[in-house]
Amino acid sequence: MSEIAVEYLLARPGREPPQRGATITLADGKVAAVAAGHGEGRGLLAMPALCDAHDHVRGLHHLAFGARDQNFELWRAALYAQPAIDPYLNAALAFGRLAQAGVGTVMHVYSSIRVDRLAQDAEAIARAARDVGVRLGFVVPLRDQQTIGYGPDEELLGLHEPQDREFIRQTWLYPFPSPATYMDLVADVARRIEGPTVSVQYGPNSPQACSDALLAAIGQASERDGRRITTHLLETSIQREWADAAYPGGFVRHLADLGIVCPRFTGAHGIWLRPDDIAIMAGRQAQIAVNASSNLRLRSGIAPVAEYIRQGMPFSFGVDSFSIDDDEDALREMRVANWLFSPHDTDAPLTAELLFRGWHRNGFLAVTGQDGYGDVVPGAPGDVVVLDYDAMAFDVIEDMIDPTEVLLTRACARHVRSVHVAGREIVRDGRVTGIDLPAVEREVIAQARASGARMRELKPVLDRSQATLKRFYGEGLHRRGPPAQ
Repeated sequence: MSEIAVEYLLARPGREPPQRGATITLADGKVAAVAAGHGEGRGLLAMPALCDAHDHVRGLHHLAFGARDQNFELWRAALYAQPAIDPYLNAALAFGRLAQAGVGTVMHVYSSIRVDRLAQDAEAIARAARDVGVRLGFVVPLRDQQTIGYGPDEELLGLHEPQDREFIRQTWLYPFPSPATYMDLVADVARRIEGPTVSVQYGPNSPQACSDALLAAIGQASERDGRRITTHLLETSIQREWADAAYPGGFVRHLADLGIVCPRFTGAHGIWLRPDDIAIMAGRQAQIAVNASSNLRLRSGIAPVAEYIRQGMPFSFGVDSFSIDDDEDALREMRVANWLFSPHDTDAPLTAELLFRGWHRNGFLAVTGQDGYGDVVPGAPGDVVVLDYDAMAFDVIEDMIDPTEVLLTRACARHVRSVHVAGREIVRDGRVTGIDLPAVEREVIAQARASGARMRELKPVLDRSQATLKRFYGEGLHRRGPPAQ
């Protein structure tokens, strides 16, 4: 059992004003009691820990291996250059940074195409999550087409420079399993890693990377076992163009017919959804995970959150391993979203209630499949973040402004004092308790730099590949009608 005393408690963020003076008792992984405080927590503010509903959990940032910010389709090609890093260390570094930023629950959309080692990687990643102490939703990557870009792999390979083709084939184009084998793989991963704080989801990498046969198998399996589905959805204008050409009857409608868009569905980004797409998703209570900073950095656009709100479609938020300052600061991400999606001239602004619902209830549902998160009340999950309110409000005249407004204007990771998840203190005095995070970071960087010679040798291939893809999309070759199945 542990007690947390604070000056301000956001027990129901965005729905009720802060309580002045409170002591939170945690026991058996839950909130056991909330009582009036007596001044012991002077200068501190508590609320439910944040839920990162879409992330790729990359401890090594993209820029470190040459993947500069640019439009998604070209940037994505550079990810194949990511150096080999121990999967436990890479995940532990990202989980630790997120925990230090007030995150207690993380969706890990794993991106490897190496099916042969996926189960072992999943075990290492789940161990990292347990060591750090965050709740984990592990998304098993599933795909069977369009590895290189939005077209047949052999066709796109043929557009590359002749001297690069065999290297690309051997490095990036692995044979894909059948849909049935993929379903068995998801079940195997679940048997290996699921537990009280770890769940497993179906993860069509992107719908365009999956045949209809694979998508149908995923939809049927999800309906049968109740397991959630997470994918990327209409992130860029180029994806929108591909979808309109490939599915003139409606891409989101097609996904719904296959059982993908359903109450168990989370689609990341959703920038290029149209009102009719949103209506379909809202009708099925499917949700979008909004990734504001990532979308800005990759020049993808701004999600139509006002339309989500108008149509009553649920949405959550994610850091996407792409925070505005490459630091996994989820609190800053929350503030960016608050400013971006609440302009003065909209009839459907992002209110504080909707903002916190996205970072709490909807995010927790997206990651864990469990509803009802987001309150600090007896019986609720014992997931609490405590922030240094005095540091945030260093110049504020007392009683002149709601502490919630101070939080939404200034909160950053540096203000986090402690984080509890399932009653366990995973961050104390701003430091992760379960691992030596600075040592992990040093080792990840050392492993990455040890691959420097190979990376520099690979760079010209990547540069030529990106030039090829730029021509492919520039000439509109991705807009050529229904794909072969």
